Amino acid sequence: MSNALNEPRQAILKSHEEQLVDAKGLLSMLWDESSRPSLRWLREQQSRRTIPFIKIGARVWFQPSVVIVSLRDNWGVKRRPISKS
Repeated sequence: MSNALNEPRQAILKSHEEQLVDAKGLLSMLWDESSRPSLRWLREQQSRRTIPFIKIGARVWFQPSVVIVSLRDNWGVKRRPISKS
């Protein structure tokens, strides 16, 4: 995705990152349509407790900024140290 197309998404994300959203809202905020995981994947991660969420009664909410940090910590590729031979 080009930067010009990505800028509006980033602006929306930054303005709403502290807002609580439902599962479908989280998926649409964090991923573009072509790379978005399924709702089933998100619910599976929720049940495994790999993505943080807030449960109020029967409703489940996500805070996008917290989920982003969690995804980076749990799923991000870490650099290997460069060994000097």
